[in-house]
Amino acid sequence: MTVNKDQAIIIQVAGKIAADLVNKTDDVMANIAAWALAFDAVADGLFTKMDMSAVAVPVAVETFTAAFNGAVVPAQPAIQYAPATGGTVRIKGTQHGPLPEWLAAECSKKGVFEVWDNRDGLAANPKRPWFKSTTADIGFWAPRGR
Repeated sequence: MTVNKDQAIIIQVAGKIAADLVNKTDDVMANIAAWALAFDAVADGLFTKMDMSAVAVPVAVETFTAAFNGAVVPAQPAIQYAPATGGTVRIKGTQHGPLPEWLAAECSKKGVFEVWDNRDGLAANPKRPWFKSTTADIGFWAPRGR
């Protein structure tokens, strides 16, 4: 199989988008199957939109279906993102009010682009981080004196 540079880029982008679309669970096999379905759909869409011929990619839904002995993967609900204001930080789940000005800068310092908004539980546990990374064990508290 020969893949040109443009096709390789589209395949990489489709893989990343598919990974972002999949709701991660504890079931690795279900995650892989969901990714394969998303990858095929995204790659087909990108190749069609770019008016390019799709290439046969070694990752195919049929391969994963056979590996799972025909197991059906239940549909996962789509992740709902609240619009983040004031920076490049996305809030996963529910956003509890406007985002503080300091959050985008602090997240940027640590390479975090998506956080949980924990401010609704601060009354019960004031030591809990105001915001927490969705991909790493990194918490964000309001700067002292605010």
